[in-house]
Amino acid sequence: MSTRAELSAIARPLVAKVKEHPFWTGLRAGTLPPSSLWYFAEQDARYVVPTYARALAMCAALAERDEHGTLLCSAASATFGSLPKLAAGLSELAAGLPVAGSDSTEARPMIHAYTSFMLAAPTISFAAGIAGLLPMSWFHLFVSDDLRERCEPGSRYASWVAQYPPGGDYEGYVNAYLAMVDEVGAQSSKTDRKRLVEHFLIGARFEWAFAEAAWRHQEWAV
Repeated sequence: MSTRAELSAIARPLVAKVKEHPFWTGLRAGTLPPSSLWYFAEQDARYVVPTYARALAMCAALAERDEHGTLLCSAASATFGSLPKLAAGLSELAAGLPVAGSDSTEARPMIHAYTSFMLAAPTISFAAGIAGLLPMSWFHLFVSDDLRERCEPGSRYASWVAQYPPGGDYEGYVNAYLAMVDEVGAQSSKTDRKRLVEHFLIGARFEWAFAEAAWRHQEWAV
């Protein structure tokens, strides 16, 4: 079995769970509490996406093949380049939601764990690094497509949903990333292949946990 096929089999039920999480179903229907959307959008723009960009750059530095380094550098650059737009969108969201925008500079518990995982994975190996980051790219594509297809017309969050999907040839990028993972998996030792799969699964679980944290407004206990 190819690495891509193995990861696809792992991803399928997890993606289904993510798409049917109350956070995403509530966002599609327009019934999501505004505070949950703010929690997600703020943590994503301030912590998750910037860390993803840095982790991509870390993986690029480890790439042995130039084409892999090129793909990852391009993705890191594009992600860093998206940060001003995310910041502007966050300000617009704060102005339009009946909740006070947070001035906190602190990542919430689960987000701290997720971003720490992103930065730690490349220190184990190139394979572990790219596998750990894959769910954020891949699941974002699945969720964005699902939002386009199933968002209730006229939903109170329709404008936010409209800007959430990535622009450009994002599907092409994800397919190129999957091809890279497939190549690396095919050339990996049994131990490295196991680490690759394990880190992919952890990253996928964090994608569900991020929605859960936003839904439950998870905060530090002390």
